[in-house]
Amino acid sequence: MSPTARTTAERYPDRVTYDREAVYAVLDEALAVHVGFNTDLGPVVIPTLHMRVGDELLLHGSAFGRFITTAAAGARLCVTATLIDGVILGRASSHHSAAYRSVMIFGQATPIEDEQERADALAQVVESVIPGRLSGPYAARRPHVDEAHYTACLTLPIEEFSMKVRAGFARDEPKDDHVEAWAGWIPLTTTPGEPVPDAITGTRFPPPAYDPAVHRFRQD
Repeated sequence: MSPTARTTAERYPDRVTYDREAVYAVLDEALAVHVGFNTDLGPVVIPTLHMRVGDELLLHGSAFGRFITTAAAGARLCVTATLIDGVILGRASSHHSAAYRSVMIFGQATPIEDEQERADALAQVVESVIPGRLSGPYAARRPHVDEAHYTACLTLPIEEFSMKVRAGFARDEPKDDHVEAWAGWIPLTTTPGEPVPDAITGTRFPPPAYDPAVHRFRQD
C-alpha cells in the first residue's frame, strides 16, 4: 500500500512499514484494539475485542452504545492495535523507551444488518479470542439471533494503514558513555494465569486447555 497524508510518518520514518502481512500479524496477535472517533462532545476512544477476517476488521459493541451508533452513521474511525514487546533502558533517562509494534487503520465501518450473520460474527469473535470455545466437549452456547439484536458488529476494510516498529537498544549519545548505568532492554510477554472456576459450573468440568495468549485464530 502507498502511504497517504494520514499514514505518512513525520518522526522516525525509518520505523514505519506498510507491509500488509506485518500489519496482519499484529492484528492477529493483539487481543484488543482501540477505536477513536469524534462526537459532538469531543473525541472518544473505545477499547474493544476484534477479529480480522481476510482484509477486513470485525468490531463489535452494544447496538445502542455511542461507539456503534456513531460508527454506523458513517463516522471516520481511527483504529489502533499496539503490542509492547519490552522496555528499553539507556544510560540517560531521556533515552528510555519501549519496544513496540503499533498498527493504525483509518476508514469507515459498515454494520452487519442481518441478525443471523451478526450472531455468526459474534461467535467468530469468541472463537478468535478463545479458539475451541464453541466446539468440542464443554463448549459454550453459541449466540442466539435475539442476542444479536442488542449486540452489533461492524466491518472495517483494512485499506488505509501504517505500522510503526521500535526495537533494539536506546539511542544513547556519546556524552553518556561514561555513565555507570546498565543499558539494554527487558522483554515483556503476556502469559495467562491458572483458570479460576466460577461457583455454578466451574468446578464440575475440567479447566480449559486452550491458551488465549498463544493460540489465536483468524479467517483468511
